[in-house]
Amino acid sequence: MGAERVLILHQGDDLDVGEIQELVDSIERDSGDGLTGARVTTYPAAEPTESVAHALVLRLERDGEVSPWIRRVVPQHMVRVEATGMALTRRPGWKRLADEDALAFVAGARDGEGRRFGDDLHVVVSLLPSTKPRRIRRLMPGGYLQWVDGVFRRAGAPLGRIDVAHWLVCVDGPARVLHLAYLSADRNVMPLLPWEVLSRAEKRGGRKLT
Repeated sequence: MGAERVLILHQGDDLDVGEIQELVDSIERDSGDGLTGARVTTYPAAEPTESVAHALVLRLERDGEVSPWIRRVVPQHMVRVEATGMALTRRPGWKRLADEDALAFVAGARDGEGRRFGDDLHVVVSLLPSTKPRRIRRLMPGGYLQWVDGVFRRAGAPLGRIDVAHWLVCVDGPARVLHLAYLSADRNVMPLLPWEVLSRAEKRGGRKLT
């Protein structure tokens, strides 16, 4: 099966349907090549860069292939955590993680996106372009805890006032790995941290649970 073609149209502002059609027609005329069957998408970033293009391709891949994988793996991941008997798995927010609306959000979320579910849970999703822990750690200057603090702030996650779950969706071609952090609003409840991506110093401060 041949590789799928994706046409990325960049403009500073969102394009309407008419503008997209005009651009597609122009490209077909200039190239002499039809775009029938190609996926067309827009990315209204102010400054298109390689990292922006990578993020978009990753999102498109997730739409067609990774989203079903997420829907299947999230419940399995939760079962493994529940087998540890951690107190956080008895929280109302933890139960909401398996609800259809929360599952659909994780399967379709963009990098750094966050959403509140009821009064019990705020979910944040990070998309990372590697599945290897060593490479993932390089993307987190200062360690996971310092890095995720900025992620939570940008996603509007109110730590300490509501339970916060952080899914790390790691995709590198066909390789896919899912990590989860869960921080309860109750400071007396031990948090779940993504052990494999913690720095050496962070690991010295805790123990592996899952």
